[in-house]
Amino acid sequence: MTSSTIMVMQSDLYEALKGALQLTLDDVEHFTSMLEYIEDATGEWFALTNYLSLVQHCEVIKPETTQKGWFGFWMCVFNNSESGSRLELESVGAIRNLYYLCRHDNEELADAITVWWEQTEQLHGCKTLQEIDG
Repeated sequence: MTSSTIMVMQSDLYEALKGALQLTLDDVEHFTSMLEYIEDATGEWFALTNYLSLVQHCEVIKPETTQKGWFGFWMCVFNNSESGSRLELESVGAIRNLYYLCRHDNEELADAITVWWEQTEQLHGCKTLQEIDG
């Protein structure tokens, strides 16, 4: 990942979305169409660079699918960030935000985020989603 662009490996994101979050291939492709595809000497990546694209694609995918997609994206950012880095903090903040967004209308994802949070507590240092600092 570069310091100016938040990117995740294509294979990591596909694995998270199709595996753990059980999105269909069509849903994965719709979600990843919101991101910029980058291929370089280090591999294939999806980058969060075009905010206009995010707005244009919001109506194509169900909100629940979009939320799962963002959870998968930010999990990949977290998994590939250095401990205590800006990217780790951004990813934890984004995942916490998704949790609060989903609590009332996407309980399944809110529950999945809670489980992930508990499983990764030793890495991010916050015992609960409500805790501000570790």
